Parts: sequence; structure tokens; C-alpha cells
Amino acid sequence: MDASPGPLAAIGHRWRFAVVLLASVLLTVAQPLTSGLFGDRGSFDVFFSLLIAAVLLMVFEHRERRRIATWLAGAAFLSVWASHLPGGSAVRILVVAAYLLAASFFSFALYGIVRAVFVKQASGGAIFGAVCGYLLLGIIWSLLYSALEAVSPGAFRMPAPADAEVLLPRPDRGALGYFSFVTLATVGYGDITPVTPLARTLAWLEAISGQFYLAILVAGLVGFKVTQAMKD
Repeated sequence: MDASPGPLAAIGHRWRFAVVLLASVLLTVAQPLTSGLFGDRGSFDVFFSLLIAAVLLMVFEHRERRRIATWLAGAAFLSVWASHLPGGSAVRILVVAAYLLAASFFSFALYGIVRAVFVKQASGGAIFGAVCGYLLLGIIWSLLYSALEAVSPGAFRMPAPADAEVLLPRPDRGALGYFSFVTLATVGYGDITPVTPLARTLAWLEAISGQFYLAILVAGLVGFKVTQAMKD
């Protein structure tokens, strides 16, 4: 007979999404604040690696899914840090591969989180899981934007500087992360503009996916609460 999990293990399982949520907040909030100390690239990669580790350890419980996630996470982690090596086109390929692998890994994690919230009904951790999934959705699209900008520089246009003779700045990962979340929330300040057809397509797809996520999320959680209330 399998031994039942101890109280500490049960608490850790119930609130595991809070760890992922904390790592997501560190990447989206703390990283821009610390970029001046460690450099934008260095601080991003550190917090990015922490998020990969948190998602890998806390989200995937099924053995087969964890095996797939480990391969994706390991490849993304190695590509991120290998991109710091000196080089030309090879480094760009590594950067794009890191973005796409990480986007695939977090998409797989998002599936696991949504499944845990709506299928397993993760009770107290449902709210953490729902918010965490929303943040991961914005991070996934920011990675896709970063990959597109690396492949096709100029896919996104930033505001022109006061000096017209200065070249237009290219958006970095922080700027594209900001653009991702304002697009996800359909705020649309217009300070960063998608220029190419693919960039525009990704932008409107993110806006629609964000609205569908919130609609399905609210409906699912409300339905679960109503069902629980009827059973009591």
C-alpha cells in the first residue's frame, strides 16, 4: 500500500503554483528593475532560468510529461546561456532557438496548469494557478516577439527620438515583454507598433487568446464554485 503524503508534502502540492507565480513576477517585474545593475541580458537570463526551474519542478507531476518538459527545459536553458558565447550568425541561431524552445516549454506548462485548475480542481491553489497561467501566456508571446525581432530586425517600431538624425532604437526583450502584456490586456498604448505582417498577426492572436483565457477562466472558476455550493 502506498503511503499517503505527509502534511508538508500536501501543503507544498496545494500551493505549488504560488512558487511559479513568484518566479513569473520576478521575471516580469524584478528583472527590469535590476537590469541597470547586472545588464538587461544578464538579469533576464538569471530570472528566466529561475522560472524554467520553478515550472519544471512544480507543474509537471506525470512522469511522461515531466520527461518531455525536462528535454524542452534543458534545451532552452543551454541555448540561453550558450548564446553568451562570442560569435556571429551562430549566436543569433542559438538566441532564436532559445526563445522558441522556451515558448514551447511554457506552452506545455500552461496546458498542465489549466488542466490542473479545471480538471483536477486545485481548490486553494486554483487562483494562483489561474494568475500564473495568465502571466505565462504573456511571457510566451513575448518570447515569440523576441524570436521574430531576432530573425527580422525592425518587425516592431518604437517611438522616434527627439533627434531625427538618430536611428530608431530597436526594442529589447524588456520592451517586447511590456508590449506583450499591454497587448494581452488589450490596452494598446501604441508606443510600440508591429510593422511586418507576421508581427501584426502575432499581436492580434495574442489579444484574442488573452480574452478567451479570461472568459474561459472566469466561467470555469465560477461554475466550480457554484457546483461546490450546491453540494454543500
